[in-house]
Amino acid sequence: MYNIILVDDHHIVREGMKFLLSTTEDIRVVEDFGTGRELLEYLKSAKDIDLILLDLVMPEMDGIEVTRAIKAYHPEIKVLVLSSYTTEEYVRPVFSAHADGYIIKEMEAEELIASIKSVIQGEKVIHPDILKVIDREGHMPHEKNALSAREIEVLKEIVRGKSNREIGEALYVSEKTVKTHVSHILNKLEVSDRTQAVIYAIKYNIIKL
Repeated sequence: MYNIILVDDHHIVREGMKFLLSTTEDIRVVEDFGTGRELLEYLKSAKDIDLILLDLVMPEMDGIEVTRAIKAYHPEIKVLVLSSYTTEEYVRPVFSAHADGYIIKEMEAEELIASIKSVIQGEKVIHPDILKVIDREGHMPHEKNALSAREIEVLKEIVRGKSNREIGEALYVSEKTVKTHVSHILNKLEVSDRTQAVIYAIKYNIIKL
């Protein structure tokens, strides 16, 4: 039996998904949530979760932020994004956050169920409409050089306007360590200073304000 969690800010969507998945013999929806924060709080004490079926556009924390958090603290859990958005500004950040698959809400029920099982079994599942976007030329620096979870945290503090000392205090690391992280971030994003890093991070949806 596979244990999954649904996360979507529309209650009726979650109810529909639960009903659909209740017709399968080997998938069990153990919980469903309307926000990413609720999910992350639940995961602190949850056990034996195989997959999160995650909406992309939600209040408070979007699916990209939630995916990053899941992969940082619960890397064993698979993340399958289910969305109606198929444009580059959404697609590329999802895979930069290390999601295990990206499918669209318009797909058939049988395809959805098969996708869930395939991702849990270790496959990367990507809907053909999403593949078209991924296959386009032009790989961005943050896609070629993925930031680590800690570098994302440091970048988030940079976007908030904090100095290296303030970032060190916030993350409980030395100022020297922060400087090292900042240097790595600038190199990976191929920018020359913190201001450019902030602009890049916001423009390409690496960090949400």
